[in-house]
Amino acid sequence: MLTLTGPTSTALPLPALPAAVLPWAMTHDQAAWDLRTEFDSFEGGRFVAGLARVRELATLLEALGSSLEPSLARAAALEPEADAAALDACFRSLGFGLEASTLLSDLSVYTNCVSSIDGTDAEARQFRGILASLSARLEKSRAALDLLLALASEAFTAAVLEGPEGRPHAFLVGQGRKYRDRLLPLAVENTVTTLSTDGFQAWGTLYDSITGTATCLLRPPPLAGTEGSLPAGERRIGLAEAASLWRDPDPALRQAGYEAQAQTFSLHRESLAAILNSLAGWRLAEYELRSATAPLHFLDPALAQNRMARRTFDAMMAVVDESRELGREALRLQARLMGVPRLACWDILAPCPVAGGKAGAEARNAEYSFAEGLELVRGAYAAIDPAMGDFVLEMRDTRRIEARVLSTKRPGAYCTRFAGSRRAYVFQTYRGSLADVSTLAHELGHAYHGTLLAGLPLPETHYPMTLAETASTFAETALGDYLENQAADPATRLSLAWSDAQDAATFLVNIPARLAFEQRLYGLRAEKPLGAEALGELMRSTWEEYYGDSLRNYDEHFWMSKLHFYKTGVSFYNFPYTFGYLFSLGVYARRQALGAGFHAAYAALLRDTGRMEVEDLAQRHLGVDLSRPDFWRGSVEILRAKVGRFAHLVATAGLTS
Repeated sequence: MLTLTGPTSTALPLPALPAAVLPWAMTHDQAAWDLRTEFDSFEGGRFVAGLARVRELATLLEALGSSLEPSLARAAALEPEADAAALDACFRSLGFGLEASTLLSDLSVYTNCVSSIDGTDAEARQFRGILASLSARLEKSRAALDLLLALASEAFTAAVLEGPEGRPHAFLVGQGRKYRDRLLPLAVENTVTTLSTDGFQAWGTLYDSITGTATCLLRPPPLAGTEGSLPAGERRIGLAEAASLWRDPDPALRQAGYEAQAQTFSLHRESLAAILNSLAGWRLAEYELRSATAPLHFLDPALAQNRMARRTFDAMMAVVDESRELGREALRLQARLMGVPRLACWDILAPCPVAGGKAGAEARNAEYSFAEGLELVRGAYAAIDPAMGDFVLEMRDTRRIEARVLSTKRPGAYCTRFAGSRRAYVFQTYRGSLADVSTLAHELGHAYHGTLLAGLPLPETHYPMTLAETASTFAETALGDYLENQAADPATRLSLAWSDAQDAATFLVNIPARLAFEQRLYGLRAEKPLGAEALGELMRSTWEEYYGDSLRNYDEHFWMSKLHFYKTGVSFYNFPYTFGYLFSLGVYARRQALGAGFHAAYAALLRDTGRMEVEDLAQRHLGVDLSRPDFWRGSVEILRAKVGRFAHLVATAGLTS
């Protein structure tokens, strides 16, 4: 079936802490998550029983689905009283289906967490395959119900949604009916679902397997080992650790991490090109099938998943494109502070070269331990509302944060939650930079969002990615303001303004470049597959167009290293980040005006994110029309003021070239 709602984030047992932990790393208890509250292990009773129950429910749902198939032929004529048997089958299907999807989600989250910690875990890989097959089986069993609720008469659908089993599904059913012209006949929907498991989904699994098991040969510069970050000499590290070096204060180590990562990705470039072409090709073929009633553009499913109208997307991206030079200017200011003519591509995530009054490699002494970083996030959250600060302590005390540096960890950071317990868990590789503290605030923002939704029916908690990024980027903004208010010296203020400049470059240049690359890829892939060399050139030319002269070189390997291009659950996993950032700035700007009532208004907005389209949410809670450029320009002006403050601090720092 065509997924019209954003997927539940999926993110497991606790491996022993490796002997060679870096000296500044946190202790086992401080930053290793403990998932035993959810599942003991793959062999444990809860996991085994959960898997058995999902299989049992799948059999029940398959029988119910078969009983609904005859009603499809006359869906538009169904009446609640005359078709009471079909109505009852819908109620039972919704009840059993919610139980099955909750259990399957929990099993999948646990499995994904295990493989995130250790990409070489063979048992986790095996269960990923088993659960993917079960997911396809459940999706196929629900196909008749989904089609029936999308195509049935208004009276019959209303009767379904008036029942206790159907009421929580009202918004999602409404979304399905809105896009019902994109649905295929039941037999074709089932064929697509069946083939997807070992076709479309398998390509994404292959990318995860490659990036989770591949290692890099790090060749640090001669003096790097004496400066406290890495041991001297060559050594093999995981891709996640190599990526984390992009945030190292030492430019030579940043370059070494980039080159190690690029070399490894280059070894797999043909495989990765095949994966990317196959994912795009599959989607385009499916969209062609779904274009019988009206042409389905490759952006349309992404917009539907994000519950966002095309006019809103166009308005936002027009403002972003006209503001691109602001992001470039931020990069030029960063280069001035670094004392170089232009940044290299491996410098775009670098920490401020002046931190705690120190520069260069000495800035490592200003790094934050995990406990210190967590306390900063707690303080920033508590400044919004005491309950938010208490939430950070709860996440710490219940060990729901995984932040260790491990060679086997998957790259990236995320927040996931278990549907059954409603508990959220955060994953990242924490090295102690201000950027890592910001990432921690970001992911805990997702977790807090989930906590606010915990009292709602589960179907009303599945928010789209656009709104998912609201709470996370809001949290980063709150952290920045908190740190600025605490800052007692110019160097600290400069470091915070540096982070604002990075945001400008990320959301106005980097993410729009990702969107442009992916749009062009899909346009070209409709004609023919692109080889690794062509993909590299497309990436390089896109970076050149968007970054212009603000960088001295371009990352032509980015198409291989960016996980977002290989997501199977969500397409165009890029523009929602810019949406979330600019939207959250608009939300945060109302903090002063609302005063003591702000947190209640903010929480109310977040609680509605799983049951409203973005335009309706903004109109109800902010009184703004997102399809007009005014709102987006207002958010960019907030960002422009931040970059202006950074420019002033750079000019007065006395450290420019």
